[in-house]
Parts: sequence; C-alpha cells; structure tokens
Amino acid sequence: MTAILMVAVLAFLGILTETSLNVTFPEMMKDFKVSLDTIQWTTTGYLLAIAILMISSSYLNKRFTAKAIFLFASGSFLIGSLLCLFSSNFEIMLLGRIISSCGAGLATPLMFNLVTELMPREKIGFYMGLAGLVLAMAPSLGPSFGGIIAYYFSWRVIFSISSVLAIIVILIGLRVVGKYHEVSHPSFDWVRYIIISLFMVDFTLMINHLSSGFDLQFFLYLIFAILSMGLFIHLSKNSQKTLINLAIFKDAAFVYAMLAFFLIQFINIGVSFVLPNYVQIVNGASTLAGGLMLLPGSVIFSLMTPYFGHLYDEKGAKLPLYLGGSLLLMAVVLLAIFGMVLNPWIICLIYGIMACGMRMAFNNTLTVGIESSPKNLHADATAIMQTGQQFAGSIGTSVLALIISASQSMGHGSKAALMAQGCEAAFIFVILVAVAVMICYWKLFAKLDKN
Repeated sequence: MTAILMVAVLAFLGILTETSLNVTFPEMMKDFKVSLDTIQWTTTGYLLAIAILMISSSYLNKRFTAKAIFLFASGSFLIGSLLCLFSSNFEIMLLGRIISSCGAGLATPLMFNLVTELMPREKIGFYMGLAGLVLAMAPSLGPSFGGIIAYYFSWRVIFSISSVLAIIVILIGLRVVGKYHEVSHPSFDWVRYIIISLFMVDFTLMINHLSSGFDLQFFLYLIFAILSMGLFIHLSKNSQKTLINLAIFKDAAFVYAMLAFFLIQFINIGVSFVLPNYVQIVNGASTLAGGLMLLPGSVIFSLMTPYFGHLYDEKGAKLPLYLGGSLLLMAVVLLAIFGMVLNPWIICLIYGIMACGMRMAFNNTLTVGIESSPKNLHADATAIMQTGQQFAGSIGTSVLALIISASQSMGHGSKAALMAQGCEAAFIFVILVAVAVMICYWKLFAKLDKN
C-alpha cells in the first residue's frame, strides 16, 4: 500500500503543478510577454505530452518493473520542474513542462495498474476511489495553491516546492516500490506509436489554428489527421507488436464509458481554466481569490471520492453515474445562465455542485470501463482511458480558449465585458458536452443490461 501511495503522490504532484499554473497565467503572461493563447500551451503542451506517454503505458507495464517506471517518471519530473524554476523565457518553460510530464504520464497509469494487480476484486471500487481521491485532490487544491503562492511569492515557488517534494518521493520510493510482476520483452510497435503521437499533436494544432479560420493550413491539418488515423487503424489490424490492443474497441460498453470519461475531463480541465481567469479579468479579483473560490467544493467532494467508490460497490454503477452526470449538467447550465454576472460567491456555489457531480461520476466511469472489458485487456483499457483523459484536458483548454477568443473578436466593450461574453459562449458549449455525457451513460447501461 505504501508503494501505491508513493506512486500516487508523484501523480498528485504532476496534476497539482498543472492546475496550479492556470490561476497564475496573468502573471506569467507579463513575465514572458506572451498572450493567453500562447501561455495556455504550458497546460495544453503538458497534457498532450502526458497523453502521448500514456499510449505506451500498457507496453511499459509488461516490459519494465514498477520500480523502474517509477524511478524514470520521478527523475524526469524533478528535472523538468527545475527547468521551469530557472526558465528565462517561455520556450524553456514549455520544455520543462514537457519533460516533467513523465511524472503524471507514467505514474497515473502505474498507480491504477498496481491497484488492479494488488487489491482484492470485491473491493475494487473502494480502492479505485482511494486512488481517485489522490488525483481528485490535486486539481481541487491546485488553483488555491497556485493563487496563494502567486499572491504572496512568485509562480516560480510552485516549482521550488514540487522539486523538494519530488526528491522526498524518490528517496522513499527507492525503498518501498518493488517489481510486483514478471517482465516480458514484447516488440514495441514504434511505427504505430509515432503515427498516433503525430495524430494527437496535429489534431491539437488544428484545434488551436481554428482561431485563424478555415484556411488552407487548417485543411492541411485536417487531411493529415484523417490520413494518420486511417493509417494507424490499418496497421493495427495486422501488427503483431505491442502497443495498444484495439480489440478492446469491439466492446461497445467500454467505448461508451471511455467517451463519457473523455468528455467529463474535457469539462473539468476546461472549466477550471476558464473560471480563475474570469474572476481575475472580469471581477478584478486577485490571483489569491481566483484560486480560493474553487477550493471549498473541490476539497469537500474530493474527500468523498472513496465513498462514491463504495457506492459503486454497494449499489452498482447506475446510481453514481446518472446522479453525478445530472449534477454536472445542472452546474454547467447555471454557469451559462449567469455567465455575464458571475461573482466569486456564485462561482463557489455552482462549482461545488459541479465538483460533487464530477467526483461521483468520474472515477466510477473509469472503474466501469475497465471492469466491463475482458480481464486480459485491463492494462489496455487503463492505457486508453488515461490517454483519453489527458488528451481531453489538452483539447478542453484549447477549445474553450478558442471559443472565448472568437466570441471576444465579435463583441464590443471593455476587456472585462468581452471576457464575460466569451466565457458565457464557452459555458453554452460545455452544456452540449454534458448532455453528450448523459447520452453515453444511457447507451453504456443499455449495452451492459443486454450482457
């Protein structure tokens, strides 16, 4: 259990630094003299790099021991954090974020793999809930942590603290993290790995380029995305090398769970990016207020994550998923309704509803997705779900930033008024995403009830 805890702490640090930076964007924009569209790449690029790493997690779980994966992940996180700490320009900062992405990119799937390998199956929901609690607390505390640090010190102190904690985790992990399973030496499918990685990079660039309209460059991105995904699927039909077993997509229940999981994370990261910037630019609040307003609801319902996992064990998946999805939908509807007149108190209340629904549904969606897949494909299911989660966060930040920018370009008024208009448009879009989550749940349970 201590080994799982150390891996979880590393994953926690990776997510904490990502979410804590969102609230410091206005300060970082001044320091590096870049725009919001540029600075958001410290989140988009970071999450994209994590997603690319997670594609290989199923192979890495077979090829290397847990200890080897842990040491590489923690060492990379430490090096990347130090680069960010001493970065003199945006390019070095971005490089540091990409290197440190190994922390969360490798530690998160490793943690869930250890839970499924070492914990009793009859209590899998509870232990997945405990693992989810660690990850849920990171985005819950991140904005507040970042706001406090930026208000009283500097955003660079975030990386000072994460570097010290990374060293402690490495020292303890050296003693407690073991092998746990025999390693094998399958051939890694580098060709498919490069193709799917290029697809994700290209797709993210395509989304970000939408701010320039549907020009030739956009269609070149689109054509490359279609061709690369088509080639990946074609090669996967005949490849005997290890990457991800696409046979798992034959299970319709898993596909609907994966889509719901993807969309919830899209909402989670996207809204967490929008709200702190809204309250600073529209309400003129400090970075401290921007971070603290998300804290109460996040912490309360993150602490309830193990209970939501227990609810899954006792009542099944329908109750926590349908109820959680409904609360999430209610919250984003309220954000859209009050999009022009939000203040920190309204945001705190609505985000509390959103956090409750998200925590109730999120980890249980991951659990039902893995549980619905064949046991021999659990590592592939974990890899796909976790990859999708990070890719969704990357896309969520980019899409909502794009909607805000597009809405501002068509509006008139002060900077604060334009930001409010842009955020309202973003929240309306998020309603459609939340509705799609509920449709995925309906289709998921329709498939499970037939089996």
